[in-house]
Amino acid sequence: MVFPRTQDLPTQSSKYWAKEKDRYIRQLLISDIQEETGRPLLVYYSRLTEMITHTDSEDISEVFEGLDGGDDKNIDLLIHTPGGGVDAVEKFITVLRQRTESYRVIIPSLAKSGGTVIALSANEILLGVNSEMGPIDPQMKIEGIGMVPCEFVAADESIPQAVRELATNAVERMRKMAKSYLSTGMMSGSDNEKIEETVSKISSSREYMSHGAVIDASEAKSLGLNVTFISPDNSLWRRLWLLYCLYDYDVNVKNIGKICEGEKYSIARPRTS
Repeated sequence: MVFPRTQDLPTQSSKYWAKEKDRYIRQLLISDIQEETGRPLLVYYSRLTEMITHTDSEDISEVFEGLDGGDDKNIDLLIHTPGGGVDAVEKFITVLRQRTESYRVIIPSLAKSGGTVIALSANEILLGVNSEMGPIDPQMKIEGIGMVPCEFVAADESIPQAVRELATNAVERMRKMAKSYLSTGMMSGSDNEKIEETVSKISSSREYMSHGAVIDASEAKSLGLNVTFISPDNSLWRRLWLLYCLYDYDVNVKNIGKICEGEKYSIARPRTS
């Protein structure tokens, strides 16, 4: 019987390999995808109950050290996330931009809210039939109501002025970030008016009417974003979808909250909720 992928046995002890076999199998698939694309692949996968936090940028930076080629400046980033705080998202993107010259964001399933902002910061976005992004309209928790779009809070004169100003700042900051990322990234060749139009639409609660609204490949293209659609019968998409399914299964079986992973390095964090 041939050991998976090679005649050689693992360099790790047999019991350790067996304990970590899920990770090693995912990393073998990552190496397959890298061979097909010719680009190092970094994965950031989180449960839908786990928000992007400041520790994620540290994990991303750590895993960079083990990417194939070490100092390669053009990578692929596969993400699955419900989003997170704007400060943590900004730090996440800062690390990506400092460590690379360009990167593509791959979304096999979903990257909402702050995850969409990460995608906007890339040079290109790869989407498939199951992929979705979402609006980047910031939300604020209002007692007795729940999460409310900051755009609505800012316009509600029955809400205290200080709260309204905080909401206004949140909206303006998100739009400023998105415009900066797009103008220095995938829309750098577009005129300012087109970028403003894209940011205005994707950051408005009145445009999509739901923070969870689906922005698929065709909608993303209509926004002027640099999107490549990968058909479901494409070999790359099938590998990417299989990799996504491995993460989806493994985090539930092992009660993991987040995984940041490359071909060599892997960091998993426990659930927080």
